[in-house]
Order: sequence, then structure tokens, then C-alpha cells
Amino acid sequence: MEAVMPGGAIIPSPTFYTTEEVAEILKVHVKTIREMIKSKRLQAVKVGQEYRITDEQIRQFIEENKTT
Repeated sequence: MEAVMPGGAIIPSPTFYTTEEVAEILKVHVKTIREMIKSKRLQAVKVGQEYRITDEQIRQFIEENKTT
């Protein structure tokens, strides 16, 4: 799904993942993901009682936590 802005610009919608899906992607426990969200190390959107994390937020987390 895409959003069409005034003037015709098309903005692609982000892909949203559940905490369980992100835990699987990062190979950690789902509780770890929830703790990361609560401590603001990983950004998320709360929808009802559940968190949703975009692909961009996952990429940002990975980029910010790279070792050098």
C-alpha cells in the first residue's frame, strides 16, 4: 500500500513487524525485544496492546549498534 500526497508524490508504506517477528529476525527472545522497546533502545509504535516495529526502525537499530 502506498500513500499519495498532494501533488501526486507517492510514499511507500513501511512494513510493520510484531515483537515476535523482530525477535526471530534478530535471533533473540521476544522478552529482549520488549525490554529494548521499554528502554528506548529500539523504536516502536504501540497499536492497542501490541508493539509494531518498522523495517526502517530495525535497520536504524542495527546501524546504531554496530561494533567498530
